[in-house]
Amino acid sequence: MKPKNLLYVSILTVISLIAQTTFAQTYRISGRVIEDHSEESIPFVNVFLQGTTTGTTTDMDGGFVLETDQLADSIGVSAIGYKTQYKALSKNSEQSVSFRLLRDDILMDEIVVLAGENPADILLRKIIANKHKNDIDQSDFYQYESYNKLEVDAANLTKELMGKKLLKPFDFIFENVDSVSEERPFLPLFITETISDYHYRKDPNGQREIIKASKISGTKNASWTQFLGNMYQQFDIYDNFIEVMGKNFASPISNMGLANYKYYLVDSGYIDNKWSYQITFKPKLKQDNAFIGDFWVADTSFAVRRISMELLAKEANINFVNKLSIFQEFDEVNDSIWVLKKDKLIVSFVTTGKMPEIIGRKSTYFKDHLFNNEKTKRVFKIPEDIIVQDGAMDKDESFWATARHDSLSKNEKAIYAMVDSIKQMPLVKTYVDIATVVISGYKEFGAIEVGPYFNAYSTNIIEGSRFRLGVRTNTDFSERMQFKAYGAYGTKDKSFKYGGEALFVLSKKPWQTFNVKFQDDLDVESPNAEEFGEDNIFAGLYRRDVPQKLMRIRKLEATYSRDWRWGLSNQLSFSNRRLNPYFDFFNFGKNYDPGIEPARTITTSEVKLNTRFSYKEKYIYHGFNRTAINYDKPIVNLSYTLGVAGVLDSDFTYHRLDFSFKDWFYAGRWGYTSYVLQGGKTFGTLPFLLLHNHPGNETYFFNTYSFNRMDQYEFVSDTYASLFVTHYFEGFLMNRIPLMRKLKWRSLVNAKIAVGSLSDANIAANTDPTGTHKNFGNFEQMADWQLQSPTLAKPYVEVGAGIENIFHLFRVDAIWRLSYTDTPSKVGIRAGMQLKF
Repeated sequence: MKPKNLLYVSILTVISLIAQTTFAQTYRISGRVIEDHSEESIPFVNVFLQGTTTGTTTDMDGGFVLETDQLADSIGVSAIGYKTQYKALSKNSEQSVSFRLLRDDILMDEIVVLAGENPADILLRKIIANKHKNDIDQSDFYQYESYNKLEVDAANLTKELMGKKLLKPFDFIFENVDSVSEERPFLPLFITETISDYHYRKDPNGQREIIKASKISGTKNASWTQFLGNMYQQFDIYDNFIEVMGKNFASPISNMGLANYKYYLVDSGYIDNKWSYQITFKPKLKQDNAFIGDFWVADTSFAVRRISMELLAKEANINFVNKLSIFQEFDEVNDSIWVLKKDKLIVSFVTTGKMPEIIGRKSTYFKDHLFNNEKTKRVFKIPEDIIVQDGAMDKDESFWATARHDSLSKNEKAIYAMVDSIKQMPLVKTYVDIATVVISGYKEFGAIEVGPYFNAYSTNIIEGSRFRLGVRTNTDFSERMQFKAYGAYGTKDKSFKYGGEALFVLSKKPWQTFNVKFQDDLDVESPNAEEFGEDNIFAGLYRRDVPQKLMRIRKLEATYSRDWRWGLSNQLSFSNRRLNPYFDFFNFGKNYDPGIEPARTITTSEVKLNTRFSYKEKYIYHGFNRTAINYDKPIVNLSYTLGVAGVLDSDFTYHRLDFSFKDWFYAGRWGYTSYVLQGGKTFGTLPFLLLHNHPGNETYFFNTYSFNRMDQYEFVSDTYASLFVTHYFEGFLMNRIPLMRKLKWRSLVNAKIAVGSLSDANIAANTDPTGTHKNFGNFEQMADWQLQSPTLAKPYVEVGAGIENIFHLFRVDAIWRLSYTDTPSKVGIRAGMQLKF
């Protein structure tokens, strides 16, 4: 080729290349990758165009930007421990694509650990060795501000589902969905936000929380505000076990982690200029109460930077939960202390069929940490653990817009308006009314409630068919006083019974009440009644074939109650009782006739002082009732009773001391053990009925706090002690059996022991000249030892083994009576019902 022509060709080639470069199409694809359940970002995820070598990784916020001049049909994302996902791309030059990844523990099996010690195990040991250095509670004092948000929603709502008759009125929720961010439509059931200052002191250990602002889905209730503050919402991943939903889960950072989990080192890199490692983990046994997930740990300090984990709910022995996710993120302050920055708990509850999924989301953010501050020290001069500031529930939206640690999504911004709209819908009010009747047993008529329906009809040997109607006032009538009354009638004895009660709330800080009761009725609600009691529609269906022993009681009682500090409370009461036994009290075994008139009336007047202590016990107050919300401390109860003769026709003078200690403890992977220790002594010479009658159970329904193979009034003592112990394996044993694991049955064992004695004076006072015990003679089928004495000549012992969680509701126990075993049956079967996670 001539030089001149070669020059022309070269120039044209250069021009062509410049033109291609100048006019080539450039595509920009951005998006975010989050974990499906927790909705938290996933860093360092591989993002790639399918069929090409073009790709990138997500940043710490899960975001990515990918630019290319060769557009593929689809874009994919992959990460160890998650299912790979693809999405189609459009031809637009700029587009946004977001991904929600699902965890997949099967993919972890593909990880190969080379010969030698697993490097992930080495890192875990270093994390455990440095726990004390990275524990914020090692500081003498610290404080921070927390923002807590709690939502309960009905999710997975499709337009097809919302078109159904029951849900069609709620189809307006689709107007609040942001399709670009892939938010899912949901129906808000409850939401609250709380901002508070939390203060900690190491020695002596103490916490204070000052709630500065609270917003609760249109409902103003300071008690719920206390419950939803940060203090009762935290758990520590450095603990060996994490308690969620009342269940104990092995922490992946546990000292025993290597016994519970498999660990894999899958990545490393710089995060905030600190070299960090990513470790994924999964349970060694799927059926264990453990998590699958990953965490990032900082080099040198070996502090956890962030952790994301999910419970394998289908494998773990937990009820009513479809998914449970935990996410925590930590930050380093003062170049040495690692503190919690963000904490999330998401629980998806199981529903049936195509019904909406119920999801609870708790998100807490932390900032402004201060250490060894003088203000923190001064806060502990305030006696209350939790203080709700004046005006905390009256903050306007402008305050919340600047005070929130995290902005609300478009969907969340509409929640408060949606909740208010939903609450006013007639259909919702109908649903709420039905639910209230089912749960409480009462039907509301303005300020008056009628019920409970399950006590409306029952049967017993004295009354035959018993009909009962009760009424009570509610907080619409008064928030300071409540009145109750009921009437009952038996078709067999043709006798009316009745009772009434007045409760006065004297103060709420501290909690002080005064209560007055009057009752003229059978002892269908006595302390020895079974857990279902005798006064309900089911009472006649589960009694064993033993004579029913009832008394007519006429009782007047006045009680003053007061809470003090640190979980201490007192009750001071006065009562006058007239007991009319419906059995031959002085010759019980010879001529038993359940329908005869009482042989004698016993009248008592008592003053009783009761002291109860459970360290820093907290309550949720709802109406005139309250429920304890922290169950991790022992409960100690001590009472002194003085019986005074001559007051309101009372017959006896005596003193009685009673003590009880109730507690429980975890036994690691083996479940937990609960126990109750009781004891007492009565000083005085009294009829057997006024001494301690060891509680028996004459039904086929299991009773936690009675001896299930003992009859009522079978044994009596003036000095006694008893121990009830139950160990719940929580599926630890049954999970090892494939069929049982699918059924999620749980095994348990229990033992109950009673010892007691009677003084010679009490034996003599209750024995006639022939040597027959006056009020504890027995039936013909009883053994010789029972005819000789109703006292415990040796310990009474019964043991049992059972299975609970049958169909998530039922419990069946086999119970062996190991002492006094010459009764007709040595083994008894008892059944029960309970709802537990």
